[in-house]
Amino acid sequence: MVPKAGPAILGRWILTAGEGPFCLETTPCLLCGATEAEPLFHLKDFLLGLPGSFHLVRCAKCGLVYQNPRPTEAAIGAYYPPEYDPYVASPWEAPNPLTRAILVHGLAKRWKLVAKWAPNRSGQRRILDVGCATGVFLAAGNAEWAKVGVELSPKAAAFAREHFGLTVYEGMLEETPLEAESFDVITMWDVLEHLHDPRRTLARVRHLLRPDGIFIFRVPNFDAWDARLAGRYWAGLDQPRHLFVPDEAAIARLLTITGFRAAERLCMSGTYGVLVLSWRFWLREHVGAAGRRRAAERALNNPATRFALAPLLWAIDKVARKGSLLTVVARAVAR
Repeated sequence: MVPKAGPAILGRWILTAGEGPFCLETTPCLLCGATEAEPLFHLKDFLLGLPGSFHLVRCAKCGLVYQNPRPTEAAIGAYYPPEYDPYVASPWEAPNPLTRAILVHGLAKRWKLVAKWAPNRSGQRRILDVGCATGVFLAAGNAEWAKVGVELSPKAAAFAREHFGLTVYEGMLEETPLEAESFDVITMWDVLEHLHDPRRTLARVRHLLRPDGIFIFRVPNFDAWDARLAGRYWAGLDQPRHLFVPDEAAIARLLTITGFRAAERLCMSGTYGVLVLSWRFWLREHVGAAGRRRAAERALNNPATRFALAPLLWAIDKVARKGSLLTVVARAVAR
């Protein structure tokens, strides 16, 4: 049974299923269409503290974890304010040198993966980043690529254009005027889980990819070891923005349904950051004194702890493939 949504205040609007400009809707499973599901978590917005009460359920047929009921496509934008982290300008402007180095290194690893799998072609190759935010991933690539982005946030898209000179379309991928089979690589970094209809979007991705092109995406990994450890406080759940939270089986099913096959699955990075954020969420709920809470946060979020945990997190990511974030390289199956 799917739990009923209680009313929640967002500004002066009430979020109640079927009512108002900010409203919730019930949905069947995004993968198999089944309507039977078991309650999993009753959550709030731990990341931004915006009002609302949200429910994650597990599909009784295929096991997908998804939000039901969920904000409608018209309503969900209220949960992406300007301070939402991906809209922050640029890792090169991060004040902390260690943070800056980690972020820039992460971008380099993404481009290394692109270089490994991108088809060889004479002349300039074309890459499309869906949900490009402020364009930092595209900006980190070299000039051998013709770079195009798609982004819902007008402010983030404008930053990408003005600071990096990128071509960025505003809106949903399905609405952009892009030619069929015009890209060698399409990427979605932490985007797929935000989509109301991932099957529709992946059909569009397939339409835009050249026959030998590749699709690279990253999603929260519900199989992750820290998902089990943190439970409802796991930062990978990120309600209400994450409309579903897949495991590897769900990703395999989604790719099959939409005409793709996985060429590589890996956990590149991100587990430490997700662990720290999950720990912060738990502390906010269980430690009342602000001073004790800050001290407990610093105990985990510091270079010494990061260094000490590095071998364990490396094994979790690289050997067990149970890291917080799952990256998938996929190819379209021949039509």
